[in-house]
Amino acid sequence: MKNMKNDQGYALVIVLLIIVLFMSLAATFMAGSLNHARQEATVDTTNQAVAAAEMGTIFYSSDFERELKLLKEEMQQETQLRLNELILCIEQPIGALCDTEAERTAWEEKIDLDMKNLYVQNILEKSSELDSLKLAGEETPFDTEEVNYQVKSAAAIKLNAAEKNVEDLLITDKAVKWVQVQLDVEGHSNGTQKELRATFQVEIPDSFLNSSETRKVNTVVIEEDEDLTYDKVFSLTPPSISCADLLTAVRNNKAEAPFECKATGTETLQGFLASLDADMDPKDFRVYTDDYKKYVCNPNCNNTDFEGISIVVNESDAGAPNNMNNLINANLIINGKLSVGNNIINLGKNGEKQTIVVKELDVDVNLKNMFNTNFLILGYADSSKKARIEWKNHIEVSNHSNLCLDIDRINQSDLDRLAQEVDFSDSGHLIYYTADPNKQFKLVDKNGHDRTVKVDKIEHTMTSIYVTRYNDYSTFLENCGISMKDSKIVPIDVSVPEPIGSGFGMEVEY
Repeated sequence: MKNMKNDQGYALVIVLLIIVLFMSLAATFMAGSLNHARQEATVDTTNQAVAAAEMGTIFYSSDFERELKLLKEEMQQETQLRLNELILCIEQPIGALCDTEAERTAWEEKIDLDMKNLYVQNILEKSSELDSLKLAGEETPFDTEEVNYQVKSAAAIKLNAAEKNVEDLLITDKAVKWVQVQLDVEGHSNGTQKELRATFQVEIPDSFLNSSETRKVNTVVIEEDEDLTYDKVFSLTPPSISCADLLTAVRNNKAEAPFECKATGTETLQGFLASLDADMDPKDFRVYTDDYKKYVCNPNCNNTDFEGISIVVNESDAGAPNNMNNLINANLIINGKLSVGNNIINLGKNGEKQTIVVKELDVDVNLKNMFNTNFLILGYADSSKKARIEWKNHIEVSNHSNLCLDIDRINQSDLDRLAQEVDFSDSGHLIYYTADPNKQFKLVDKNGHDRTVKVDKIEHTMTSIYVTRYNDYSTFLENCGISMKDSKIVPIDVSVPEPIGSGFGMEVEY
């Protein structure tokens, strides 16, 4: 019998080594995969933290910009309240603190400086309020995710026009042109946090007053027979000469300004303007017409440029079958009722002051978005016939415009509705006249309570900001853009608030 060969267990050892080798390789690959998965999870968490910080930056910056818009409205209202103090000094009897031009100029300069300082201070306070939100804790935009953000800090500095910090003692120009707010927002996601910095720059206006757009305050006692009156506004008598014949007389030096003519049935405003010579100023002409639509509207009553010509319409109703929008350079007197089928919108948008006078008004839809327009509703001479003011949706006075009312000649129910619904913006104002010392026009709500606004956190009635009363008819008309050559009223100009522009920028640092 043969003996078996002894391999001494080498095959088993080799098998075990191969198994160990494969297990080692598998462990290495598994460790790499797990590490890669952890890295991806870390990147995702970091990206979520950055996204959370971005959401916080957008949220807080949008809220800051909204607060800034409200602040601009408050500043304009506060400016008007300060100007009201100057106006009160100027009105008869004129005060000792404002009886010279130098004193009035200094007063306005102080108002302007005070408003700049107040605006800067209010922006700094808004920045402090933003900084205090860091104590409020985290904001969680999504209930089901561990993602949130919060304010880490907010700080403001004052910059001059060269964008240098005015608190730096080496800076000689300390006039504040910008307020820069640095907002740090922290985003969190599953224990990871990332920070973003947003920088706001708020521009400070060069002036809070518009000295080229003024309100006139009368300080002169005048003779009764030289006073501007209701009758004088509507007492213009149409001449017999046609406009074509008038131009011939002007060219032959046989007429003197102001030139007046009566439009015939075939003449139009557009044709008349085209016929003027280059050296003729349209503002020197007054044209009378019996048919506003036929003379002025071509082919409709929109986008009409009067080029400064005065148009006087006879006692019959005048108006537009649809809209009367974008009227500019107009001096229009309607000796009766103005009726418009739809809207009167965007009057005076070219920046030139214009005046529209009517006895009665009927607008089917809206009267709004006025620019640089004096709109007078003076009623009828017969005190028993009360004029109507009718509109359907909105009536708004804005953009250096005045709505002027002789409330003694206007239907009381229309005045009551107007007091509740009229809106104001950008130096819009309502001026009214009454001969009754016990009568007044106040802006009220539907319950008869004063409509109010908050200016620098103090509540004021809207009437005190947007409404001015006159019991002298001449002063009333003068402030509403009406003047006659025989009037000897000497007004004093007072600036009006200048609307504050947007002037807001933002940058984000990642």
